Amino acid sequence: MTLLGADRLLAPLRQALRDVPADEADIHVHRRRAAITRYSHSSIHQNAVSDETHATVRAIVAKAVGIVTMNSLEPSDLRRALTEAASLARASRPDDEWPGVADPEPIAAPSSFHEETAATTPEAQANSIGAVCAAVPKSMRAAGTAQIEVTEDAVANTRGVAAYAPATMAYLRALVQSDTYVGSGYAEDLSMRVDGLHPETIAARAAEKCALDRDRIQLAPGDYEAVFEELAVAEVLRVMSLTGLGGQSVREGRSFMTGRIGERVTGESFTLVDHAMDARTIAVPFDVEGTPRQKVMLVERGLARGPVYDRTSAKAMGARSTGHAADPSRYAAGGHAGHLAMAGGPATREQLIGSVRRGVLITRFHYTNTPDPRAATMTGTTRDGTFLIVDGKITRALANVRYTMSALDLFAGIDLLGPQRLARDWWSSNGMGSILCLVPPIKVRRATITGSSPL
Repeated sequence: MTLLGADRLLAPLRQALRDVPADEADIHVHRRRAAITRYSHSSIHQNAVSDETHATVRAIVAKAVGIVTMNSLEPSDLRRALTEAASLARASRPDDEWPGVADPEPIAAPSSFHEETAATTPEAQANSIGAVCAAVPKSMRAAGTAQIEVTEDAVANTRGVAAYAPATMAYLRALVQSDTYVGSGYAEDLSMRVDGLHPETIAARAAEKCALDRDRIQLAPGDYEAVFEELAVAEVLRVMSLTGLGGQSVREGRSFMTGRIGERVTGESFTLVDHAMDARTIAVPFDVEGTPRQKVMLVERGLARGPVYDRTSAKAMGARSTGHAADPSRYAAGGHAGHLAMAGGPATREQLIGSVRRGVLITRFHYTNTPDPRAATMTGTTRDGTFLIVDGKITRALANVRYTMSALDLFAGIDLLGPQRLARDWWSSNGMGSILCLVPPIKVRRATITGSSPL
């Protein structure tokens, strides 16, 4: 993909904002090119490329805000959108909590763009899938997705903010199933760099799980020791992010942090930060309002330290924006913690499993929802590799189990932590969110299983 670049993206924004018919205004542009190759039964069946540009235009008149979205970067079209947004603002009630558009501040240089990844060809994506399929045993078949994503973000406003950053993402996943019995295994890699994907390793991990996933038994409901692999932990963190880590949710009493800042909310082994500028994750260095992203300590050794903020929630709570405003068409206002890093440890997979007397190994979750956001409670089912552990060894495959538990209670019982790696939750990997996590596998003392799928 050829980037438009800072000049070509910011120039029309600056031109449109001259003499804007409003008290103040800003424009955020997001361009995304996604090249996706899908395969099933160890054969590619679809290749698709989308290249979309979205602009969100805000005009403010006497603290009333008008918003127009569009797809054009022509200065005349942007100018027309600003005029329409100003008209909407004049027809709207003033927002007494409006904080004003962002002031210019120093912004870190972009660090999540890799030229070779942006230049990845369809042939290269097909070759990575071919390597997965070739590494899968003959009695198994593979399905999944290879994806290369290139984005460009730009923000400009009437106070002089002008920010631009590109980013790249490479993703490869494999679901391996048996031809002779009911069983499946799953593995994936996610990286800023296409050379950070390892097809043969992905295939080996998924095939190993599939080989173990046979002759399933049902697990009786109850509390069990558990090993959560990285994808499962990322799902738990998604629940915490969406229910409790934004300033607005804290303010409105919907967060587990409400009234508990500085207090213990979970165990001492749990530390969580939002750190978009960690070199191991994928992010742009500013938010959709043009505010630089800050590193935010969310939970420190079990103590709630505070949420992330956008400009509106920061003003309402007497704080400063931490650079966590998000696309309002996808996320609630008030701050979105989308680049989480959970502290890890040195435990190997063998040590995590070996520490379990009787419990379960969970590869990943499926369709997790939250019935009680204030307690960060989550419920859903496991998928693609759930196993019984007895005396430190995997002994049987289990039918998928349903769980209902509080993320806070779960993290209160951490016994061991493994090393971090970059991962996404189930929703984000299927295009319905954007939370990236530097996350470790964990062994916990108690996970609550409430039911089991039919055999």
